[in-house]
Amino acid sequence: MTMSDLIPVPDDFEACVQHAIDQDDKARGLVDQAVARGIEKVYLVGCGGSHFGTYPAFDLLDRYATGITTQRITSAELTSRNPSGLNERSLVVAASHSGNTPETVAAAEFAKSKGALVAGISRIGDNGLSRIGDVHLDYPDTISITEPKLVHNEQIALALLEAFGAADKAADIRSGMAALPAALRAVKDEVAEVGERVADLLENAPLSYIVGGGPAYGMAKMMSWCYFQEMSWMNSAAINAGDFFHGPLEMVLEDTTVVTLVAEDASRALGERVIRFTENYTKNSAAVDTAKFSLPGIPAAARPDLSVVALMSAERRVLDHVAARRGHDTSQRRYMYKVAY
Repeated sequence: MTMSDLIPVPDDFEACVQHAIDQDDKARGLVDQAVARGIEKVYLVGCGGSHFGTYPAFDLLDRYATGITTQRITSAELTSRNPSGLNERSLVVAASHSGNTPETVAAAEFAKSKGALVAGISRIGDNGLSRIGDVHLDYPDTISITEPKLVHNEQIALALLEAFGAADKAADIRSGMAALPAALRAVKDEVAEVGERVADLLENAPLSYIVGGGPAYGMAKMMSWCYFQEMSWMNSAAINAGDFFHGPLEMVLEDTTVVTLVAEDASRALGERVIRFTENYTKNSAAVDTAKFSLPGIPAAARPDLSVVALMSAERRVLDHVAARRGHDTSQRRYMYKVAY
């Protein structure tokens, strides 16, 4: 299979991203409710890709917000661990593409039972999260799902920054939000060269290591677990760039496949260090680096934080290149939605 087999970027891609951006008033209204309740804790909740998509928003809140604390947590862990901070002074943001992921619906219901304010993020239509959430943020039910979910999480985070001591930082990032639809669409084309490089490396690789630091670690888990394990049936592992030199480096041989993901945020140096090492010790290395993307319309002040959103959009397109090369239908599943588990 060749690039001629590469599926096109959906015609509605920019419209889907814009659909999410246009719901900013709902995100602001959610945060107004949260402030009125005197919230002290934010939980970003989901399973798999919906969980990994919370990493950029968590990074913003963890680094910049004052007066609240934020936790990323899987849906099943929220219900099983019953965190002490989950109460009427909590905001829970629960995401699921279908809106019906059992663990996430259960987490939203559990959070409501504890008195928390709950927001649901899912596709358009009636579903578990749309019914349970105090506020529902949606997006069209098409193939373009990753970016709208990130936009919703990002806009909630920005509204929280404005309410909790970081309005200037929020203003910097907001200056680039309107340009996201076109900027991310440009990424889909500009990532083609590295997409083909990754396809070359993974076409017959017995195993790949995907590395990212900071919010890019969430992107690494998305690529490794969702795109390669779940959707491509390939052996792959995600590694935190901050831990790469504390064990994983010993697995690197001349033919070991390592893909490093780097954005332009504060954790960039972690990924750059991994790139320097892998370029020296394996011939099978590649890097998806947002510094190589034009991101038209994104101001310099917004670029570091919005580059993380661009990174996830880029890696989603890399999957298309890998799938085209391998001739694999990424909609196939062996077990998910097919057997009891």
